[in-house]
Amino acid sequence: MRLAYLFAGISTLAIAAAEAQLPRIALEPVSVGEIVTPVGIANAGDGSNRLFVTDQRGTIHVIQDGSLLPTPFLDIESRLVDERPGFDERGLLGLAFHPNFGEVGEDGSDKFYVYYSAPSASSGTEDSPINHQSVVAEYAVSSDANVADFASERILMTFDEPQFNHNAGYLGFGPDNMLYITTGDGGGGGDDEPGHTGGGEGDPTGGLGNAQDRSKLLGKVLRIDVGGNNGPGGEYGIPNDNPFVGESGVREEIWAYGLRNPWRATFDGDRLIVADVGQNLIEEVNLIEKGGNYGWRIKEGTFDFDATVSPSPVVPLIDPIAQYTRNSAGGAATGLKQIGISVTGGVVYRGSEFPELDGVYFFGDFSTNFAPANGTLLALPRDVLDGSASLPADPLVLDVLGGNPIGEYVLGFGLDENGEVYVATKTDLAPSGTPGGPPTGAIYRLVVVPEPASLWLIIVGLLSLPLVRKLL
Repeated sequence: MRLAYLFAGISTLAIAAAEAQLPRIALEPVSVGEIVTPVGIANAGDGSNRLFVTDQRGTIHVIQDGSLLPTPFLDIESRLVDERPGFDERGLLGLAFHPNFGEVGEDGSDKFYVYYSAPSASSGTEDSPINHQSVVAEYAVSSDANVADFASERILMTFDEPQFNHNAGYLGFGPDNMLYITTGDGGGGGDDEPGHTGGGEGDPTGGLGNAQDRSKLLGKVLRIDVGGNNGPGGEYGIPNDNPFVGESGVREEIWAYGLRNPWRATFDGDRLIVADVGQNLIEEVNLIEKGGNYGWRIKEGTFDFDATVSPSPVVPLIDPIAQYTRNSAGGAATGLKQIGISVTGGVVYRGSEFPELDGVYFFGDFSTNFAPANGTLLALPRDVLDGSASLPADPLVLDVLGGNPIGEYVLGFGLDENGEVYVATKTDLAPSGTPGGPPTGAIYRLVVVPEPASLWLIIVGLLSLPLVRKLL
């Protein structure tokens, strides 16, 4: 009877793969149980083929030739706000290398940029609390290419955050060599609490919210010039082709707005793809347009959230290219695919090892619930990104050897210099892990399982995901 169930599971996997029109995926371990909370993976683009893993606790680690180097590339834990017990969205959240990194003699050849949560000297007021500050800073590499100069910090910008959550934190240089930054709406829930425009106690309706308030940096995609000096404080520049330059009462750094918690983003050519975490109902993926309004707190995806909000100016709200709903009673009523609780933005495959994956956007969902860890790997095919599919699309749930959801929190994605895709995971909820326990953070490379896969490997995959990862 057990063998019959196994073959039924194999049949189900085969059907899922056919529906997805994507090959079966396996997770090849790169670094397992050596990093605590990996929230990002980046390459320096300098020909070294190193991977840089951002740990939320305040460190950046180097993986070189498949091995984790013993000394962190950067350790700024001492500059972070104290961790909140149990669960925290603050910490070291973003990393980007200067476009000229590694090009000796060029401006920025030794520079990289980080986004982190720092303590605030003031707690603000009851109506306008300050929980912490978000910081975008520049660092330089030391004489050792695998170790940064801690003392080289140059702070480009800081801004107050009223609550501990919704900090976004993506940093990335576009093909225009400008730095793009995602910010959350300031946290709490509903973008209507104290510290949010029009917000206050008691869940008021009709408040504009930080994400719709263009006088604030929260709930936005920002675009700055790290080599300029015409921004506030003189540590960065504001490009003159930003959409709101010269408009009174508006922060000129803003590139797009109306976002709740844009957790992870990526450039694919000149396309900026941003995943935005929803409030109660919808998780979404957006293609970012210059000056675009993505709807939060008026809408979640294509669904109303607070239709009494009156934005200024009144412009069309841009719908996501893909959306799904949460595992909730309200989610079931939408008719959308129910997947998890929090989208994790990803990357587009541009490698050469698996040409059948070219142009596919790989992303994920953090977990089906907060505990236990059980994240899901997802994808959008090429036709969704190029606009030839019917939008907004349903995401594809990947056919993963060993099962999907994968039994781990899905925290982030990244590319190596060859365009291959990596995913960052962990099994402990708290950023510092379980007290006294070993680290559970892991980095995997996404690989295609050859077809037809050998029967024994499929059976083992159905029985034990961790065992498959060891075998691979």
